[in-house]
Amino acid sequence: MLSYEEILERALRAAAEEIDLEIVAEEAGEEPLTEEDGSPVEINEVVTLADGGFMTTDKGIVLRLSDGSQFTVEIKRYR
Repeated sequence: MLSYEEILERALRAAAEEIDLEIVAEEAGEEPLTEEDGSPVEINEVVTLADGGFMTTDKGIVLRLSDGSQFTVEIKRYR
């Protein structure tokens, strides 16, 4: 049986794979993130922390962007 954290991790991963950063920026009335050549920054890869090589027991995802940036979203249970 999956834990709450594992279910949320799977949901975050699925949702993040559908994100179009250019559309999100436009909906917020902002200019899209761009690379040095002017092309829009995209999410290249979404993986779990474990699959991304992080040495942690925490659950979460790693977002790897086309400009080389990486971000993590971690799930922490408080109650």
